[in-house]
Amino acid sequence: MKPSHPLALCRALAAAALLGLTTVAQAVAPSGLDAQGQAQRQPLAPDAHGFAWTRLAAGVQVQRGTLTRNILFYRPGLVRVTAHLGQSHATQPSLVVVATPQAVPLDVQNGADTLVLASAALRVQVDKRSGAIAFLRPDGQPFTREQAPAALQLVEFSGAPSYTMTQAFSLTPDESLYGLGQYNESYMDYRGRDVSMVQTNIGTVLPFLVSTRRWGVLWDVYSKMRFTDDAQGARFWAESAPAGADYYFVAGSTMDELMAGYRQLTGAAPMFPKSAFGLFMSKERYKTQQQLLDVARRFRAERFPLDTIVQDWQYWGGDKDGTWSGMTWNAERFPDPRGMVDTLHRELNLKLMASIWPSVGDDTALAKELDAKGLRFAPKHWISGKAQIYDAFSAEGRAIYFKHTKKGLLDIGVDALWMDGTEVEVGGAAHDPGEVEADIKRLGRNAMGDFTRYLNVYSLVTTRGVYEGQRASGDKRVFTLTRSGWAGQQRYAAMPWSGDTTASWATLRAQIAGGLNVGMAGSPYWTQDTGGFFVRHAGGERNPAWRELYARWNQFGIFNPVYRIHGTDVEREPYLFKSLDPAVYGSLLKAAQLRYRLLPYVYGLAWRAHDEGYVMMRGLAMDFPDETALRKVDDTFMFGPAFLVQPVTRSTLYPEVPPATTIPASALRTPQGEPGLQLEYFAGMNFEKPASRTVDGPVDHDWPPAPLGSVPPGLQDLNQFSARWQGTLIAPEAGEYEIGLEGDDGFRLWLDDKLMVEDWKNGAPRFQGTRVKLTAGQVVRVRIDFYQDAYGRKLRLAWRTPAQVLALADEQRRIDKRQATRLPAGAAWFDFWTGRRHNGGQAVAREYPLDQFPLFVRAGSIVPMGPVIEHVGQQPGAPYEIRVYPGADAQFTLYEDDGETYRYENGERATVTLRWDDARRTLHVGARDGRFPGLIPQRRFDVKLMAAGGRAAATRSVLYRGDATALHFKTP
Repeated sequence: MKPSHPLALCRALAAAALLGLTTVAQAVAPSGLDAQGQAQRQPLAPDAHGFAWTRLAAGVQVQRGTLTRNILFYRPGLVRVTAHLGQSHATQPSLVVVATPQAVPLDVQNGADTLVLASAALRVQVDKRSGAIAFLRPDGQPFTREQAPAALQLVEFSGAPSYTMTQAFSLTPDESLYGLGQYNESYMDYRGRDVSMVQTNIGTVLPFLVSTRRWGVLWDVYSKMRFTDDAQGARFWAESAPAGADYYFVAGSTMDELMAGYRQLTGAAPMFPKSAFGLFMSKERYKTQQQLLDVARRFRAERFPLDTIVQDWQYWGGDKDGTWSGMTWNAERFPDPRGMVDTLHRELNLKLMASIWPSVGDDTALAKELDAKGLRFAPKHWISGKAQIYDAFSAEGRAIYFKHTKKGLLDIGVDALWMDGTEVEVGGAAHDPGEVEADIKRLGRNAMGDFTRYLNVYSLVTTRGVYEGQRASGDKRVFTLTRSGWAGQQRYAAMPWSGDTTASWATLRAQIAGGLNVGMAGSPYWTQDTGGFFVRHAGGERNPAWRELYARWNQFGIFNPVYRIHGTDVEREPYLFKSLDPAVYGSLLKAAQLRYRLLPYVYGLAWRAHDEGYVMMRGLAMDFPDETALRKVDDTFMFGPAFLVQPVTRSTLYPEVPPATTIPASALRTPQGEPGLQLEYFAGMNFEKPASRTVDGPVDHDWPPAPLGSVPPGLQDLNQFSARWQGTLIAPEAGEYEIGLEGDDGFRLWLDDKLMVEDWKNGAPRFQGTRVKLTAGQVVRVRIDFYQDAYGRKLRLAWRTPAQVLALADEQRRIDKRQATRLPAGAAWFDFWTGRRHNGGQAVAREYPLDQFPLFVRAGSIVPMGPVIEHVGQQPGAPYEIRVYPGADAQFTLYEDDGETYRYENGERATVTLRWDDARRTLHVGARDGRFPGLIPQRRFDVKLMAAGGRAAATRSVLYRGDATALHFKTP
């Protein structure tokens, strides 16, 4: 019984009900149904359980008591589940999901206690007694199940009704959970974890969770959320969910099928320009046009690879005036921005990315046009005090914002946009979820509703505006960097980075785990500040411990989807280390050159990300979900199908240095002989007006944000003040001390009237110290000056005693220089550097010099490599080295297009499939599929069959002109 017309289907369903049939095979109806899936007949009367259901073209609607649930199929393995009490209070269509329900073939079985919907990929089973839903494989094996229907509580925000929602799932003991975005933690697996899902400066929320049992859940809720897994099960909680519970269940047989399902729901990721896969050089900030051009020319003179140079903030003016992010250029410091861009493009083969913010300066034409429509929020931005956030939830607001972006930046040739602060930053560069939540909620209402509901989703709507504006303006590919993200943002060619991190080995490790969970939450692209944004190491780039960290961090950076260097506090252009630290320079150069050699491999992965929903930076559970020994490995990942990457995340040259300890009050004396130091507060940052005086000891302050309590006496504004401590220090033992200050913003330390530490500038908390030799009981005069401006409010007087200094030296001698890597089972692995072959399922360890790190290639891999180049457009017709790592069959697809436009969407692209037959020792090179203007008609392939020991066992070359061919290698 397969009626083809909707009316015929209704009659067939009614007839089946009258005949008492419990199974109806539904024909495929026209695709693209509305969000309700189109009702097909009247609901049946409630049964003995009080359960009623209605057949829909794409699923069913069920009702039990006051709870109404829709179960709608979008693909055989994609189903949407909603729940509400009486009615949904949602007033807008989904911001995230672009797919529509589909009338997939379904087998509906109406049993006494269960209602079952079965597609080719998924069985959805509704318990009529409780209303809870279970999700099973077609063979009946469970994916997961709800513990109960969603718990919903009717609430009201800003006069509008909504629900607070909790939904719990039952899990098996042997499964692990990943995704959800990045939360600055060193772990990946969310089993047993509690996660506050609020966007921050260093946190990206992506509400897609995946399980090693090959299922995923996407929540279409935009408010504050929390995920908790404990003895009571795995629970999602949302503060404001107007639709009630609203989630999408994705089923698959592989983890990649989950990623593809997510992308089918939320949209494909467009191809980035090819230059986006080279190096981005950025810093906070290039202060003049001449400085930026000088850096760009130095890169080319040193022949260090580079594709994009980045202009960070304040090119428009200062940080305290009303020109903030007005899409204008300061005429004194950037007198000819169009000429600057032209020089970058024509003379230096470089792209330019420029920073823009959602906060718009009051004295700009952009602000005036927005204000005429009431499209800025009242609270002032924390830095300038003369800027306000624009309403990106308004289509008109987005259009105005883009119009000025185009006029001031894109029309003069700027190639890419860096949309900073999109979490959205209002009251401070806050890392604390609670602070960010409070700041955003203070914005009030936007064009779509209140910010309690729309707390997390600003980044999605603002990137939509610039993407749609650029697509409507021309054919140049969009590339946007954002400090936040949300589900679906990939379709706007927008990629999150991890925010303003602080340089440390612990941070580097957390970046790995966070970046991998961004990928496993469905986002194909992610990047971070190589070297850490803030650097608190004393001496900055002259500190050898930071230089080692920078070199190791850079090795991680080349295996990010996008390779980017950025930060403040230190000079980090790689060529500067050529004389300062040749070993570090050699490491930076070798890594960058490897990244550029791998461009054919990376660009092929980018095509898969667009075409298949692939993720190139992959947690080990992506490829080895059933290998439980790998579930908690958070510092190792796959990059594409071939590479196993383990960045070095601890020093092999210097010991881990614990923080200096706070000097106790007992070791300090005021001028009057009391324990502690004399402290005087001043209004203003330069000791302008005495405010109050007290005795302080120990010197350990973390002043609260204004206008909260516990402010220094006499001060009403904690944003700008200064302070001075005076007295003496008494040395408890003889020997060499390290004495210093940890603080922000500016501080100075005098010992015996000699200036020993000076860091008199705005900045995040950092420690600066000095070494002095003292005798036991020696009295040293102490003076500390401090000012507070833009950053946190912290100051601490600290030391390392002679005993602690000696303990550090002992630790230096005990450093383990070996690095152990656990190799996944089921494959053999080649050490990329030595060529040594190892069996999987074991840990291998060796020492790695500064220019190497654990990098392995899976046996059964094809790795295409290009030449060493300085930018992606150099040597376009150069030969490719095709490395074959034998041991299993392998396949890789080379991808080419013009690298700049969207003509690939119309078929102007070319692919070549390479296939290795391991048993026959034959590489099959497929016929070229497709063409495009500018295609290199012929290219030499130098095929190297790799052998243990690092050398090619054999090399064959072929001049490839587009026809299929095969290269045979002799059996050894």
